[in-house]
Amino acid sequence: MTIAQTCRSLLGNSNEEKVDDASLHFEPWRLPYSLDPYQKELKTFIYSFTWEDPEVDMQHLDLSPSDSMFVITSAGDNPLHYSISSSPQNIHCVDMNPCQGHLLELKLAAIKSLEFSDFFALFGRGYHPHFRKLLDTKIRYHLSRSAYRFWTHNTASFSSSLYEHGYSGWALRLARFLFRLAGVREDVERLCNCDSLEEQVSIWRSKLRSIWLNPVVVALLQSPVFCWSALGVPLNQRKMLLDEGGVYQYVCDTLEPVLSTYLLKSYNYFYLLCLLGHYTPECCPSYLTREGFNKLKANNSACLNSFQLHTNSIINVLRGLPSSSLTRALVMDHLDWYDPDSSQAKDEIVELFRAIAPSGLVFWRSASRCPWYNGLFVETGFHVEAVGVRKQGSDIALDRVNMYASFWKATKPAEYDL
Repeated sequence: MTIAQTCRSLLGNSNEEKVDDASLHFEPWRLPYSLDPYQKELKTFIYSFTWEDPEVDMQHLDLSPSDSMFVITSAGDNPLHYSISSSPQNIHCVDMNPCQGHLLELKLAAIKSLEFSDFFALFGRGYHPHFRKLLDTKIRYHLSRSAYRFWTHNTASFSSSLYEHGYSGWALRLARFLFRLAGVREDVERLCNCDSLEEQVSIWRSKLRSIWLNPVVVALLQSPVFCWSALGVPLNQRKMLLDEGGVYQYVCDTLEPVLSTYLLKSYNYFYLLCLLGHYTPECCPSYLTREGFNKLKANNSACLNSFQLHTNSIINVLRGLPSSSLTRALVMDHLDWYDPDSSQAKDEIVELFRAIAPSGLVFWRSASRCPWYNGLFVETGFHVEAVGVRKQGSDIALDRVNMYASFWKATKPAEYDL
């Protein structure tokens, strides 16, 4: 019996909302949960796509089928990548926002129940004219009650583009509005269809750079309201960014190396999505390739049984896990969100240390080149080292996103093996 099935047996699904009996089949993914007042206010997902490069993660994770992972759910793209690449034994996906869990759960259920063409239409193009029919006739039987209810109320997410919905959709819609306003929509399409880096850099510098770096866009990026509502960047993380050089320099250091290093048309699906509003079959996350989809669907989608979706805070989920039960953890840029004057980061790092097995690894990214909480990892007992640190004015990209100023790894020493 899986962890999720055990919990459902013990709890009797008492925290789940009631729906009709036609949706009583549960896959072993979504753990039961109850919502506090803050979570009840979260009516949609913040992130419709994941803004972290899993290929660079895989270069350092050293994953194997025996590993047990702890990751932030986000849009679920990267946990699916890890599953395709290495089939770890457990993937604990954690998010306070229940709607992020609904999004990943929909992807898992769609993998289980749909053919590739429908699946790619939903999550590659972000559009399917018959989503509600698919939901009611195929997908629903693999969804939890709360996820099914959410998607029955949000069928419009697939009537235009999934990626223009959620809070992150504001940023994509703003970008497309700016392109129309500036009359550069054709130039954007040309940028996304370049066959060489030289052509790509030429179009960027002659046609689009001035659009992205004009005073209006910079002013928006400096606004705390826009940073949170459209980009999911909270106040504490925004302050870290501003303390190390300001928005204009940060955007330059992000975009210039990316566009001179990675061809959008065939390799950088992150920015391709932002510019076009959808993926293409030639450039998309691994779970949207036919090969990746087939691997996830093989053997009655057996590898999906490793997913455990938690709807709770990171520290609460960690406290519920046995000591030394995790071998890998990726907490994205989550620690940037905390106030340095609070004990939240310290408390969480202490729980990470307890839950991580000896020789286990924790990874994080940050908007700062040297985040203040690195010292807390050291104080707790971890060995900390930089995976990559972005230098101001450098033409070297850390990864295909290059949005974060640094990438870090912490190792729990082997001598803690008792």
